[in-house]
Amino acid sequence: MTRYLVLAIILTMTIPVNTACSQSAETTSLKDLIEEAINNNPVIQKVYNEWEASGYQTEQAASLPDPIAKYTYFGESVETRVGPQENKYGIAQEIPFPAKLGMKKIAASRHAGVLKEEYEASKQEIVKKVKFVYYDMFWVDKAIQVIEGEKAILESQESVARKKYELKLAPQQDVIKAQVELSKLINKLLFLRQNRESLEAKLNNVLGRQIDTPVGQLEDVEPAEFNYELDELHRIAGESRQELVASRLNVERAEYEKSLAMMDYIPDVTLGFEYIQVGKGETTQPNDGQDAWMASVAFSVPLWVDRISSKIKEKKALLESTRKDYRSTQNDVYYEVEDTYFKINTYRDVIALYETALIPQSEQSLNASKTAYETGIVDFLNWLEAERVLLQTKLAYYRAIVDFEKSIAYLERVIGRYLEGEKNVSE
Repeated sequence: MTRYLVLAIILTMTIPVNTACSQSAETTSLKDLIEEAINNNPVIQKVYNEWEASGYQTEQAASLPDPIAKYTYFGESVETRVGPQENKYGIAQEIPFPAKLGMKKIAASRHAGVLKEEYEASKQEIVKKVKFVYYDMFWVDKAIQVIEGEKAILESQESVARKKYELKLAPQQDVIKAQVELSKLINKLLFLRQNRESLEAKLNNVLGRQIDTPVGQLEDVEPAEFNYELDELHRIAGESRQELVASRLNVERAEYEKSLAMMDYIPDVTLGFEYIQVGKGETTQPNDGQDAWMASVAFSVPLWVDRISSKIKEKKALLESTRKDYRSTQNDVYYEVEDTYFKINTYRDVIALYETALIPQSEQSLNASKTAYETGIVDFLNWLEAERVLLQTKLAYYRAIVDFEKSIAYLERVIGRYLEGEKNVSE
């Protein structure tokens, strides 16, 4: 009697958790979660603001330096033939060599392009995180569903074992083993539900929500179609992977900056204009008291060649660094494409094996063992082992689906683009 009371208490403990998990009947779609993450995630918003700011930097790079306005007051007038000089006004404008401003603008635009790719990469990274958490939650939900089903079967068999024991057709040990196995399943359910709550908090964090926001029932996940060849994925990655594109832009920016450093040998021009206010003189000349003006042109003198030479060497070294970074990034991307490609194909084959062989065979084995036990042909341990095998097979099947979908999500991050056939937000 005591063991039934303990079992009833354990079962009662699971009721509030069941209620909490099913408090929202609304189905949550992966597409909606991705849209919400892109719109609300603070990391994406931060990188977007940095990219937006870089656009204004590009405009600044193409602008001339501010002109210099001057005013001179003669405390003691300078006497000239036509009268004393009283005030002098002037303005000067530095004009860099024409090609310099254009190259500065291009270099700044390449930097803006890098930040744009970082923004796109941050979106792809957040989408990957959303998918990973979503698929993990899907597995937890399926595991709960499978274990609940196995628990119902085991409860039924525990009832059969108890009746057979009461009729002295089976030992009491069968009943005890069934109850122990039930306790193990209940323990697994408790941990799975706790894990789901943790995954909900993780998902809410990625979405920019309150951590305790409830997440409803998830849409079912079906293995996606995957019909891509390795060469095609390499091509897509070369064109679309944000880090790779950003690395190319960095190379271009470094090339322009090196050229700019070499142009420091070319003088810049400063144009000036001055106007002198002249007071009335004491002559009878027609130009007595006539104001004067003058124009000037000045050139910067690139005298300190050591400084310019050092700057050029610096830019050359930085250019070589960006080129090596590009090659390293390219190698990493192509390796990740190949590694993930083979994993996807392996998981696809594993899923097919579970669907066509392992699960049907495990179900047949369990049904045969169940019938054999109820008719007294085999003992309870044989049936229990068949039930365990089916449980593990189903859980492994859903884990293979999740690993397959997560690998595709990871591949999308690697190539920098959504694959056709996946449920995504359009680019």
